[in-house]
Order: sequence, then C-alpha cells, then structure tokens
Amino acid sequence: MERKWDRVRQLYMPALLCTALWGSAAPCIKKGYELFQIPAGETFSQLLFAGWRFALAGVLVLIVAKIKGNRICPVRSEWKPIFMISLFQSMIQYVFYYIGLSATTGTKGAVLSGTQTFFALIFAHIFLKNDKLNRQKVIGCVCGFAGVLVLGLGGLNGFNVRGDLMVLLSAMSAGAGALVSRIYTPGRDPMLLTGWQLLLGGLFLGAVGMVGGGQLGAVVPLGVLLLGYMIVLSAAAFTIWTALLGKFPVGRVSIFGFSIPLFGAIFSALLLRENIFTLRNMAALLLVSGGIAIANRVRESKADAPQA
Repeated sequence: MERKWDRVRQLYMPALLCTALWGSAAPCIKKGYELFQIPAGETFSQLLFAGWRFALAGVLVLIVAKIKGNRICPVRSEWKPIFMISLFQSMIQYVFYYIGLSATTGTKGAVLSGTQTFFALIFAHIFLKNDKLNRQKVIGCVCGFAGVLVLGLGGLNGFNVRGDLMVLLSAMSAGAGALVSRIYTPGRDPMLLTGWQLLLGGLFLGAVGMVGGGQLGAVVPLGVLLLGYMIVLSAAAFTIWTALLGKFPVGRVSIFGFSIPLFGAIFSALLLRENIFTLRNMAALLLVSGGIAIANRVRESKADAPQA
C-alpha cells in the first residue's frame, strides 16, 4: 500500500498536474491571439508571441534555481543535451503548434496534442531497450488514441492541413522530445536543463518572428496577465515533466499525455465557450481516461521504479 501511494505521489499527481497545465495552454494561446490582436494568418507574430512566453519562462526557471542554490551555468558537456531537448520540445514543437493552433479550435488543438503520448511510446519502443510496449500499454494506447480521434476528428469538418496537421506534427516532435529527455536527463539537474532549453527555444522562436516582421498588435493588462500565467505554466510543467522523465521510463510518464485532451476540453469550454458537453465528447473522454488506467496497470518492475 505504501509503495502504491509513493507511486501516486511521485508520478501520478505531478504528471497529471503537468497535463492539466498543458491542457490549459491551447485555449490560453487562442485567447492570447485575441487579446494581443494577432490575426490567424500572421505566422511571424504568432512565433514572436511564443518567443516571449518561452524565453521568459526559461529565465523564471533559472531564477528559481539560483534562489534554491542550484548551479545555473552549464558546463561544456551539458550544452548538447540542452540543445537537443530544446530542438524537439521548444523549437520544432512550438513552431508547428502556434501556427496550427491559429487555424483550429482550442478543444481540437488540445486533443491532437494528446497524441504526443502515442508517438512517445512508439519512439521509446524503437530506441530504448528497457521501455518496450506490452499488451497493457498497447490496449491503453488503442483506447486513448481512439478517444483522441473521436473527440478531435469526428464531426469537426474533417482534417485541415494548416491547423490539424501542424498540431499533429507538433505532437510528434513532443513525443521525440520525451525520448530525448529520457536519454539526456538522468544524472543532470532538471531545472538547469529546463531553464536553458526554454530560453534557447524562446530566443529562437522570437528571433524568427522578429526577422519575419512579427509584432504584437496591442498590449493590454489582461493580455499581460495571461502571458504571465503562460510563462509560469511553461516553467512549472516543463521542469516537473523533465524531472519525471529522468526518474521513470518514457512510457510510464508519457501515457499521462492522453489526459491533455480532458483538460483542454474543459478549459476551452471555460475560456473560449466551446461546447464540449456532447455524446461524442463524453465517449471520447471515457476512452481517454480508460486508456490511461489500462496502460498504467503494468506490473512494477525494476525498470519502472524511480531512479535515484
């Protein structure tokens, strides 16, 4: 019983906190486009908005790390892990995500983001010897991915390239990023890695946006407050998630990504007033939740136990 509670405290609760924060991101980004007056077709302005968010989130993580007495200056051997994590989890992922989200709904964007779990499990199965798919994980993934498809594609006017495909490519990059984090995080400070990867990613996104002539149409107090929340969201979620990937197998952590659509749908209803209370939505949410429960009914093994 005590061991089960440790697993809940060390893995389940922090993982669900991360997915709740990320689930709120899609509707917050769309609300940010509205408050900062960024039109749907203004790609470079969208990337500039993303750049501010992630660069400041990185600075926030490094400030907190410094206050805690942690080292914040990377040594030479840490630059490669920082760059590789940033490449997949900030640069590629959010180029696709911010562009795609401007051309789809908040609910659908959050739902399609949930497929990052599916990609992460496949990448882990291919590239990691101790993190293979088994029957429970496969069944859980089938249920969860079916829920994602039901909620994201059924009856929502088909699949559009600029919006849905871009978000799906973003999820694929996030899945690859989970694998990269699993490879490079063990034995390293997750706050240092997170702070610098967010800062590098934010500078990259902001630079691309500025070079392309992007700008924020308006700066209002409510928009600044929303941006502040998104900065804290990124700093907290990425730090916790990176730490989890350093302690547990990718499959154990990434399976919780299927709950992103649950939270995304809820926050989209609250912030964007999208209608989520339909039979299709409820069926999809049950499939997603069931997928998480099934995939996590895997016997605890040495590979599944937290690493020191």
